[in-house]
Amino acid sequence: MKKYIINVFLMCAAMIFLSGCTSTPTAKDMVSIEESTLQERQMQTRSFDTANESVIFSSSVATLQDLGFNIDEIDRNFGLITCSKTRDAREVGAQVGNFFLGLAGALVGIHVGDNTDNMQTILVTVVTTPKEIQDKTNVRINIKRIIRNKQGYIKTIETVSEPSIYDEFFGRLSKAVFLEASNI
Repeated sequence: MKKYIINVFLMCAAMIFLSGCTSTPTAKDMVSIEESTLQERQMQTRSFDTANESVIFSSSVATLQDLGFNIDEIDRNFGLITCSKTRDAREVGAQVGNFFLGLAGALVGIHVGDNTDNMQTILVTVVTTPKEIQDKTNVRINIKRIIRNKQGYIKTIETVSEPSIYDEFFGRLSKAVFLEASNI
């Protein structure tokens, strides 16, 4: 019996060590505005030298489709495009650690839950806004990731903040705008 208690204790310690900490965001956390909002907005927004919002809008849709997104909703009157795609979110290190944790749990007769990342949904919102006085059109893209565990519960909701991802989108959009304007 003493050996069983020691094994249970060691298993609990291993679970705490390998599982990490997760917390559920509160409603206040979800609507709070951080200090870096201006920098984030600058990263997410580009201005194009054309007042023809239709060309920018069509090019945005084409670029998102080229990147593998499914268009969920389009509203040309508001310049709004929403799209999404679902991808695997599993990491090899987490899977290996979870395997050994489960194996150790089986040896001492304890069921170990699996809370590792499983799938991620990437949500994208694009808004085009004409600036007729300046003969420009602004494009703002917002990218969010929703990560679910193996049970399908939401584990994390986060805004993608890597500038390279936004730069890649706007680079592709610039090429698409050129091709669309040139009727190529």
